[in-house]
Order: sequence, then C-alpha cells, then structure tokens
Amino acid sequence: MSEYVFNSVSNDGANGGLHATKSLVVTFVETLAELDTRLTGPARPLKLPSDPWELNITTDDDGEIISLGEVINSFYEDGQTRELATFFDALQCYAPAVEQLDGNAIDAILRLSADKPVQDYESVFEAVCDAGFEAMQCVVTGGVLVSLNHGKWNFSHALFECSGMAVALDHASHPLHVDDLLKRAVADARSRLTRQNFDAIRSTAFPSLIWGQDVSGQFEKFPAEYIRLAFSRLANLDDMASRWKSTGDGEPDPGSMVLRNESDLTMQNYGGDRRFRSAAGTIKTFERHVWIDKGNRIHFLLDHVNRTVEIGYVGTHLPTWNF
Repeated sequence: MSEYVFNSVSNDGANGGLHATKSLVVTFVETLAELDTRLTGPARPLKLPSDPWELNITTDDDGEIISLGEVINSFYEDGQTRELATFFDALQCYAPAVEQLDGNAIDAILRLSADKPVQDYESVFEAVCDAGFEAMQCVVTGGVLVSLNHGKWNFSHALFECSGMAVALDHASHPLHVDDLLKRAVADARSRLTRQNFDAIRSTAFPSLIWGQDVSGQFEKFPAEYIRLAFSRLANLDDMASRWKSTGDGEPDPGSMVLRNESDLTMQNYGGDRRFRSAAGTIKTFERHVWIDKGNRIHFLLDHVNRTVEIGYVGTHLPTWNF
C-alpha cells in the first residue's frame, strides 16, 4: 500500500451543499488518519487530481465555488475538527495523481482496464469501472483508493479481471473500512512469510508486536522444520496483543495459549540466558514464554502500562533447572 489515491468520481462538485460536504470531508480525513495510523511501513502520500485549493468540492449559499482546501482550512476554527486540519496539512500531497510515477508505471496504468467482475464482487464492479484510471493506478502501485463517503463507495475491497487475470483493489471511504484492509494485509503477509523475508514483512504480518534487536539473528538459526509453527505462535501472540490494546484489560487474554514464567531455581541459576537486547537496544530479561513445540520457545515481555508485547527470543529451549 504505497499511496492513497483520491477517487475523483466520488466528488460531484456539489456533494449536497456546504453543510453535507463538510461532513463528508470530516469522514474523508478521518479515514486517511485511520489508514495512516494503522498501516505499517513508510509514510504514504495522498495523490489528488489537483491542488486541494483548486479542487472544487461544493458551493456556498451564494453559488460561490468552495475548494477542498477551503473546507479543510475551516476546520481550524472548531476545536472538534482542528486536529483533522492539522493532520491533513501534514500529509504529503501530490497533484496530479501521477506525479512521482515513472513512465513504466504510467504506461501500465493506461493499459489496464476492468474487464469483468470476479464472483461475489459483482455489486462493486460498476464503481470500479467508474473510478477508472485512479482505480488502475492503485492496482499498479499497491495503493488504496480513497473516496468521499457516498453510498456507492461503501466497500473496502474489490476483485475483478484485467486481461484475464484477477486483480484486487483496496478502497476506503470510511474509517470502518480500515479494519478490513488491515485484516487482509495481515493475512496476506502471514501467508507469504519465510525465513528469508521475515525482517521485511514482519511488521505487516504481526503489527501489534514489538521486536527485540536479537530476534532477526535468532530466526536465521531457527530449526526449519518448526518455522511454520513459530509463525503460527507469533500470530497468536500478535492477536493477543491486539485484543489487549483494544480492550484495555489489566492482563492480556491468551486464548488457548499458556503464558509461563520460569521457576525461581531456573531464574537464580539461568536467568542470564534470558537477557536479550530490547527494541530500544537495552538489555532486558525476557522470562515469560510460550511453547512453539516441545523443544522451542518464544520469550517476551508484557508492558502493562502501554499494553504491549515485546518479543526477545525465538529459538530452542533455553536451559532450566530441570532441562
């Protein structure tokens, strides 16, 4: 998901008048903020057909044209929307939408068109066709198409055929759509995980986990026959961390997992074997652990103040008093 591309067709230039338009723009900026907060990776620019101050979006009671930039600037006048204006003005915006794309990407976009829907996605195919070039730009760049929240654009995902090949389009016109986008991104990343690409996509596959600095090296040595089990257990921990953050409970809900502490004798004699570099680079003791299988473990820290889970060790069973 490398960019957000504004769906020009969702803007009819009137949008129900100034009052209705302000509500639409609030939802639009809230959607961008939710995407920006929850999607991992580098910052994504917003691609617009023209500068926000030149993008006509409605008219006032006297019939004077109002731009997107003017509507967002008016948000500074209200404490409830001021943060939205600040966020939008901090976004990196490009216009026209193809700015910063090379010639090959533009050629690929121009060659693509939606030919027919994939089964179960027939209801959104017309909308995809109407979005046209901007939808195809998202297909080529891995971007997210973002729209004003009119009824036609109430969907988060579309599948359709281009030249006989099924392609996908991520779309958002409401903050609620971001949950669906994130779940798909996580599922896709988890399905593609390997030892070789672990560092590159772990933040997408496990967005709620924090990683100690020694984990990368540990995965290079991890037994190949158990690596899928390790990924599965990390997914369980990530889901636990996500639930913990959202519920605000005092303790995380481990589901079917058993979170174990070491015995006093083990910590007295082998506590040093559980000290690893944290994400911040400081040495910490990662005592709490879960099983991957009989011979492999994941050791982690629970931060009860921030409700986070930090992974410090993934590997073979560390020495204990009786092992």
